[in-house]
Amino acid sequence: MKITRGGRLSGDLAPEVADFTSSSKHDIYIADEVVEINLAHLLCLVQAGIITREDGRLLARALKEIKISAIPPDMEDVHMVVESELIKRVGEEIGGKIHTGKSRNDQVAAALRMRLRRFIIEICGCLIELQNALLKKGEVYIDTVMPGYTHLQHAQPISVSHHMLAYFDMFDRHLARLLSCYKRVNLSPMGSAALAGTGYPIDRVKLAEYLGFEGLVENTLDAVSTRDFSLETVAALSIMMVDVSRIAEELVIWASNEFGYVDLPDDHSSTSSIMPQKKNPVTAEVLRAKCGDVLGDLVSMVVIMKSLPLAYNLDMQELTPHLWNACEISKRSLKILADLITKIRFNEARLKSSVVKGSSVATELADTLVRNLGLPFRAAHRIVGEITKELFPASLSEVPPEKIAELIYKKTGKMLDIRLIQSATDPAFNINVRSTTGGPASREVERMISTRRELLKKNKQYVEGLTAKLSDKSVLLNSLIDSL
Repeated sequence: MKITRGGRLSGDLAPEVADFTSSSKHDIYIADEVVEINLAHLLCLVQAGIITREDGRLLARALKEIKISAIPPDMEDVHMVVESELIKRVGEEIGGKIHTGKSRNDQVAAALRMRLRRFIIEICGCLIELQNALLKKGEVYIDTVMPGYTHLQHAQPISVSHHMLAYFDMFDRHLARLLSCYKRVNLSPMGSAALAGTGYPIDRVKLAEYLGFEGLVENTLDAVSTRDFSLETVAALSIMMVDVSRIAEELVIWASNEFGYVDLPDDHSSTSSIMPQKKNPVTAEVLRAKCGDVLGDLVSMVVIMKSLPLAYNLDMQELTPHLWNACEISKRSLKILADLITKIRFNEARLKSSVVKGSSVATELADTLVRNLGLPFRAAHRIVGEITKELFPASLSEVPPEKIAELIYKKTGKMLDIRLIQSATDPAFNINVRSTTGGPASREVERMISTRRELLKKNKQYVEGLTAKLSDKSVLLNSLIDSL
């Protein structure tokens, strides 16, 4: 008979019911955290004089011996496994004291937060590696011109480096969002017991410090009832995975024969079982699909929580597998994407030939009419549009500048210097004239790379600092336990 049964309830759950309601399959994620929580709680029980130092010493020794690599399927959860193991080692007279002043409700909420904060740190580390790969790729292709797109149509010339920096900045916001989540994840619910706190004089603040938390979820009812920290984190991961999917989509497009902008590495590609010429962008395709998994996890989690009254309901354990799944997928996706970005090669000759198509220099030609002929921009926009239409299918960069000058004269009665037209229809000039802050001009891109290199260094130090803090608290807890 299980240790929680035999009082109010008689007998065990039917096997199929036990399996249906058990969280044992997913509790392995928090096994180490549950042991650590029991050690910290034990320390507080001893310090408050609730149990004797001698009993505390026996419990501490037994707890430190517990190593959980698997959870028996007939057990309700990892919390009962730990307590059962304790009772086996030291007997119920002593082992039965460990649960004094706590509940599975505050314990599981604390364990989830502790495991999730580790996941956030790991994912932030992966984000930094991806940003580093994007930055390095940008450094290689500062002067490589490519078409910029809107509506998947040629828009204006940019550089490959400018494109990589756009993704760097997007992922930097994802990093900031996760670090913001971390602050709210890293709050302790311990000491809340089932929902109404405990009548034992347990120091919640000390208990939080022993476990590496930065503060309390103060209201005890709120502390055990909420899973908003999980929802918020997976929401941030969902937004991040949307951008993982977007860059994957671009790589799929760029690798096609129609574009031919990138050559994908063989170790991220597959071939066909029947068509020997194929080189399929399978990594990028699966990255797109993985976004759907994380979005699905978020929807499932929100739906599970949306109708639950306070405080704890067993529905909440069904949320946890989605949390771990979203974290695992996000972490693996970032690692794979970073490796893929590192290994892709841009086809500079193809990009150069493509950028002269589609008249992506039209905006600069219109701006040139404004600057040098004094036309209103709207008039210049109309005139260049008419010229582009008349020259089609040739583009503005493909026809002799004298031809463009002739058409401008016919429409305005004014002559424009051929050299100005040559500049306006040169994709490289288009890029470098756009030197406003954050623009694609080479000098501005070099500045952005430099500042982002420093930002990356600072963020890496910050994330490593979070790991160091948790490690220090763990060392302190073990030192205090050993002193028993």
